[in-house]
Amino acid sequence: MITGILTFLTIFAVIGCILYGRKLIKTEKVDAVFGNPEKAKGGTHWVIVGSSFLLLVWLYYSWDMAKSFYPKSANELCQVAKVNESLRSLKYLFPIDERELKSTSVIKIEGKNIEKYFNKIKNSPNIDSQNKDKLLKLLTKTKNTIPLLTNENLLETKTKIEIKKITDKINILTDEFQ
Repeated sequence: MITGILTFLTIFAVIGCILYGRKLIKTEKVDAVFGNPEKAKGGTHWVIVGSSFLLLVWLYYSWDMAKSFYPKSANELCQVAKVNESLRSLKYLFPIDERELKSTSVIKIEGKNIEKYFNKIKNSPNIDSQNKDKLLKLLTKTKNTIPLLTNENLLETKTKIEIKKITDKINILTDEFQ
């Protein structure tokens, strides 16, 4: 209640001060100089506008504005935030809001990183050839191992069955929504 009243007062203060400032510019000769206290008189209305905007931004991002106008929805706002937080793990499994799976993008990024290290080691004059060969072989093995971790043939049958069940449930739900 208090936050709602404060919000309306702040909005009216901003509008009033802007209108007052525009009227002042039209009616008075503007020769005020910033930094000269003799000539820089007034301007309090612009301080009110700036402070009010800071207050409005703070009220908006702290959800106080929403809670003051819709007190029963405050809990729902928190629930939405909790749901968004809990969906984070699903975003790794399914391409929600993205073009590809999160694991696929991580594999691509790591492949690029390995390639960068491969080129750095290959072109480095500070590493002797014996160590260079060992490091390059290690990087090659690592690069070849990453796709194996996602190979469907390496999954246990129990995991394959669970994935099949989940896929069937998703297909059923998709059919129901259409």
